[in-house]
Amino acid sequence: MNVERVALPLANRLAREYQQQNESALSLFAHNPYQDQSYRERLKWLSTQTFERKQLAEGLHNFNEAIGTHPEALKNIELLKQPDTYVVIGGQQAGVLTGPLYTINKAVHLIQAARKLSAELQTNVVPVFWIAGEDHDIDEIDHVYWAADSDTRLHKERLKLRKKGRMSASKLALEEEVCMQFLDAFFQEQTETAETKNVRELLTRTAKSSATVAEWFARLMAQLFGKHGLILVESSLPFVRELERPVFQQVIEQNEQMARLLVKAKDRIAAAGYPLQLEVDEQQANLFIYEGEDRLLLSRHLDRFVNRRQSYSREELLRLVQEQPERFSANVVTRGLMQEHLFPTVAFIGGPGEIAYWAYYREVFELFGMQMPIVLPRMSITLVEGAHLRLLESLELTVEQVLTDFAGWKAEWEKKQGPHPLHEQFASARESILAMYRPLVEEVLRLDPGMRGLAEKNSALLLEQVSFLEERLIRSLQQKEDVAYNRIKRIETTLLPEGGLQERKLCFFPFANKYGLELIDRLVEAPFAHDGTHQLFFV
Repeated sequence: MNVERVALPLANRLAREYQQQNESALSLFAHNPYQDQSYRERLKWLSTQTFERKQLAEGLHNFNEAIGTHPEALKNIELLKQPDTYVVIGGQQAGVLTGPLYTINKAVHLIQAARKLSAELQTNVVPVFWIAGEDHDIDEIDHVYWAADSDTRLHKERLKLRKKGRMSASKLALEEEVCMQFLDAFFQEQTETAETKNVRELLTRTAKSSATVAEWFARLMAQLFGKHGLILVESSLPFVRELERPVFQQVIEQNEQMARLLVKAKDRIAAAGYPLQLEVDEQQANLFIYEGEDRLLLSRHLDRFVNRRQSYSREELLRLVQEQPERFSANVVTRGLMQEHLFPTVAFIGGPGEIAYWAYYREVFELFGMQMPIVLPRMSITLVEGAHLRLLESLELTVEQVLTDFAGWKAEWEKKQGPHPLHEQFASARESILAMYRPLVEEVLRLDPGMRGLAEKNSALLLEQVSFLEERLIRSLQQKEDVAYNRIKRIETTLLPEGGLQERKLCFFPFANKYGLELIDRLVEAPFAHDGTHQLFFV
């Protein structure tokens, strides 16, 4: 078996306790994600609801066909027309080269969860990936990381996009020349392998076919996961806006009630002792509106809805929703309402941060006549390569130790290392400086006792300079000569980059360059557990 499980405590306490099925955390949600009965109850409730299945399926078919997806994805879209077909859904921002590995991991989880639930519930469950193309935090999506310099350094490469104002990724043009320069920089850093040609062809072809950053992301995800039936939807699509119109209307009409419920939820979460993930207040409208190309957040002041440029009455907004629904956009709160309105959702798959957001939403769903779907913690995966496994063995270290207490192990390892070659000379230099300096200090204090503090400070500064030089020497020796230190750097860079999980930093395509695009197929078919534990996949 090429998969092992490791119990890693999540840093986000609410998400951690929810995953552990702590009653305090579970009480903030509508269902326990690890109980079979939850899925049967959710399915029973969904069977009583109606959805615009035909219009939804037609829009999804047109979009997915246009981005070049596989017939398997189109087949799943066709299934959505049937009343006994449901979805598991999750999503992510439209990151360059698909962004960090957790995007890939989420798609894998969606596909596996859909298969598992289809078998268990004896009905059709299909996977849907929601592309949050309207997010305008471009600085979060315009770059990728990979391990460079023989895996001893984390490299960041940024795609130079012409950001203007608060433009969203779905409107941000992808300039071919700039994109090709970015890809050249990427491949210059990769070792040429038998897989390089295929990976380059995929990235180049999809980039040249894409008008925007969000479209490039969508085309890549379709090529990677379409044959496994993954359905893609992008939040700014015109047909999506049309279908979302009733929810925009409700949000505007019941804006004050929704804001009050969010504040009450915040108080409940705080009273339970959990850190607050969202900043909410009663003036938030929880909607964006486009002013030209800029996506601007609305807030409510007295009886007006305002952003940095315009002010609207409730009636004006309701009229705009009917006439120009494409001008409206959901925020982190209302996005879940849109998904629930559009899709017959059995479960939403989210990461720790998303789980902490969704803890605010249960009563908001109820306000709009909906039921919060099952919130299933996203699968977390670390890819472990054979070369790095051999490095670990040479250091008598396990992957679990790296992921749970690498800092402690490293500190102990450093204690065991012998002194550097000039250790005695530096110690002698310190003693010589003090021997020469003390008589001078004593004479200074005899003439002016008030200078004691200055004299002591000056003495410390001299010794600090010696220590600084020694530290730089140690660092230089470690980087240039110490083989063990380089092994440790390689482990850090590939398994724990910048002290965090690999999936939060590293990109998928350097792995594809080594192991082929078929790595996706291997991940989709891997025997991962869906129990909240961290998974190690041995490449």
